[in-house]
Amino acid sequence: MKFEAYIQPLLSGYYKHYRQPEQRLALVVGMWPWRDMVGDWVFESFHIQIQRHFTQRYFEQWLKPFISRVNPVVYIWGYKAPDYLIDYAREHGLDVFFLEDGFIRSGPDDDSNTPPLSIVMDSQAPYFDTTRPNDLTDLIANFDFEQDSYDEEWAQEMLDYYISHRVSKYNHQPYVDVAPIYGVKTKKRVLVLGQVPHDDSLKYGGGEGITLLDVVNQAIDDNPDAQIIVKPHPMTLDDTSLIDTLNNLECLILTQSIHLVDALETIDHVYTITSLGGFEALLRGKKVTVLGRPFYHSLCQNNCEKFKYFLLCYLYCQYNYCVTAA
Repeated sequence: MKFEAYIQPLLSGYYKHYRQPEQRLALVVGMWPWRDMVGDWVFESFHIQIQRHFTQRYFEQWLKPFISRVNPVVYIWGYKAPDYLIDYAREHGLDVFFLEDGFIRSGPDDDSNTPPLSIVMDSQAPYFDTTRPNDLTDLIANFDFEQDSYDEEWAQEMLDYYISHRVSKYNHQPYVDVAPIYGVKTKKRVLVLGQVPHDDSLKYGGGEGITLLDVVNQAIDDNPDAQIIVKPHPMTLDDTSLIDTLNNLECLILTQSIHLVDALETIDHVYTITSLGGFEALLRGKKVTVLGRPFYHSLCQNNCEKFKYFLLCYLYCQYNYCVTAA
């Protein structure tokens, strides 16, 4: 076990706690790639960071005693920490924040190695985990439009800006005119959005075991006379067996990198499992069917305009915490 990655941070934490016991510190897990900027993300003035690949022996002998004595605020990237740490934090009522890429992840000039433009922070569970309550689903379930503060005019202005400026989670793809790709529209158009297999949003969002092929077949069954367009996740485009299988279904397969905003042009209905792209489609007035149970599942069923506006304001102004200048 590397001393500088696991032991030294705890020793630094003990020293800081001894010198200033009245000030809480942050214990950060699973954010090693962003270690140089984590200090701007946490609310505490001092933090220590450990790598996420630690053993249960280390947890029992080093980390648990440290947590018991110092009582830090724990920050975890998604679920990128051993289950026994997460279970311990919940069972003992520790102050914990789960962080994830925000709903605006990248700008036009960013790549996959660029830090996120925003992050989401939740004190109960990552937003994609709908197997248990989290701050987002609690707010969705309990928000009262009559009693709680809500500015519908401002929400509409924000929604208009979001749509007119082609904002999405990933914004680095160049503009693509899909008209020659899709062809002349003569019937209903359905877009199927793929996801990375075994992604945590599938595991914790009611989509485990559901494949892109399952979604495509459901879209075909529900819309036998429609043009079915499939947008596989970019990370799955090299899966030739998947692409060949989809081509046998006589679907139009988008095998080039296309911005989601462009892909949604002239689309009437979107199918996916738990993808955030389904939520982005809802914000653009598209009908959406999900085979999983993402946080926006109820919006697909109810299509409540006020709820849509509120969600947008909340997600971008409260739930998303901007960490770099847009």
